[in-house]
Amino acid sequence: MVVVAGSADHMDQVLKRAGVSFIVVNPEDLPELPLHGRQVLMVNCRGEMSEASRERVRRFVAAGGFLYTTDHAVKELIETTFPNTLAYNHTSTEQAIFPLQLRGEEKDRGLLKHLGNQSSQLWQLAGGGYLFRVVDPQKVEVLMESEEVKKKYGTGVLGARFRYQDGVVIHVTGHFYSQPGQRGEVAEAGQAFEQLSRNVVETKAADGARLEALYNKQAKRKVMLQSAPAPSARPVEPSTVTTQSLGQGTRVKVLEKKDSYVRVRDEQGNEGWVDQDAL
Repeated sequence: MVVVAGSADHMDQVLKRAGVSFIVVNPEDLPELPLHGRQVLMVNCRGEMSEASRERVRRFVAAGGFLYTTDHAVKELIETTFPNTLAYNHTSTEQAIFPLQLRGEEKDRGLLKHLGNQSSQLWQLAGGGYLFRVVDPQKVEVLMESEEVKKKYGTGVLGARFRYQDGVVIHVTGHFYSQPGQRGEVAEAGQAFEQLSRNVVETKAADGARLEALYNKQAKRKVMLQSAPAPSARPVEPSTVTTQSLGQGTRVKVLEKKDSYVRVRDEQGNEGWVDQDAL
């Protein structure tokens, strides 16, 4: 579990309360970070980061990673990195608490378990928070929404999910701050955020078999990732990968074949061409 620090939210507080182990990194650490497709990456609001960091996040999700983002990250990260999925609808919220309703299908009961089991289930919107809209309903599934939020702001989507290549992105609006002495309804709204966060972690933990089936080849030896399927091809550009080579035993997914070469992706999201005899 990796948490990217942000100026307007503190997911580390949620994870501590949920009993989840994690590390905290800064956005500028991301380009060189050996993120793995079996991990969960949580990006705090605001989600501001460099183009290189956004590209590292994209590769992480492509390799099977779970990305979990909050509030302003829909504009700062999701819109630019995963276009035609979710978008900021240019509506900012006042801090308030609303009832939530679940919209996920039966296959999402792991992700949504223990949520919405009672009519009083609550969710807190942040002051200055960003509401969002679904750009492509064919790609995006709404997990949670609020009819009351929709009446007030014109859109009521609170949480949504979409797949990107081998990974998953989950975005929610709102913040959670774990503070002593909160009013009862604030604490209850925080419990919903906390439960969803715990569910994300547990769902990802059960995802290993799927990735193992996808990344079912291994490098026999250390091999360079090439930019084209030819003996004379140069290595892939350093700015597009975390490492330019595969170590012996590195698991990969074959994306494409051409003559005696295959284009592969490893579990960190690094892609390139290698001789098929190297696998």
